[in-house]
Amino acid sequence: MTIQSCVACGGHLNALQREGIVRKRARSLSSSAATYPVVYRLLQKLQVCAGCLEALPFIGEQICRQCGRDMCGEVICRDGLCRDCVDRASVPLSNNRSLLQYDEKGKSLVSLFKYRGDERLASFFSALLTIAIYRYHHTPSRFTCITTVPLHPTRLRERGFNQVELLAKALGHAIGVPVKTLLERTKATEKLSKQGGRVHREESMRDAFAWAQGAVLADLSSACSGGIARAKVKGGANSPVMSGTPLRVLLIDDIYTTGSTLRSCASTLRAHLGTVCEIYSLTIYR
Repeated sequence: MTIQSCVACGGHLNALQREGIVRKRARSLSSSAATYPVVYRLLQKLQVCAGCLEALPFIGEQICRQCGRDMCGEVICRDGLCRDCVDRASVPLSNNRSLLQYDEKGKSLVSLFKYRGDERLASFFSALLTIAIYRYHHTPSRFTCITTVPLHPTRLRERGFNQVELLAKALGHAIGVPVKTLLERTKATEKLSKQGGRVHREESMRDAFAWAQGAVLADLSSACSGGIARAKVKGGANSPVMSGTPLRVLLIDDIYTTGSTLRSCASTLRAHLGTVCEIYSLTIYR
């Protein structure tokens, strides 16, 4: 019998020690009584020991309504926005939501996943992402499709895989929403950690993405399962006309830092799909 170890610290997993913490976390993270059993099972699935589960830096209840930033102890500006969001006149994202605050432990785990491809972390992060959508979206099946922030071909060759695509596929399977490749990266940018300042990051992400060649949305009506929002796409590939229920696109990434990458992706989606399309982003870390 293989004894599972914690992906965060390497310690043994003890179900009895974890049970009380799982129940407490499930109560705090469930958006309704109906989602509690799902969130409970997802927390049970997390391959972390009791101590690491207790220490996970979940974002609190008081957040910026636009970017999802934890506002505990922060000054909320007008309309429930943080200082950064209140200065933006127009944002293509309906909102962003994230599950955990990005700390040193999170940075270490993300690096292990990105550059070593640890399969245990793929399961860990996909479970966290699924918890996030049940926490913030009462009916995840309302999304028409899921799409991801793409890697530039050069970066993809370096890593060998797109870690966010793996997480998106697991999320799509969990909630019954199709995953579509809608974007491609046209500009090779430096890692955001090496870019200096918010203004520089915003500029580096300008026109960094394009509508993916061969991306098709016309089949979404038939591809979606029951209860998912329907939309019909008419006209040419570059200027579709939306009719019926608006498309609701869920844009996935692992980390929200300044939000410049997600906003650039959303701008490209909005330019192609039109203003009727609603674009939401979901990340593990903020």
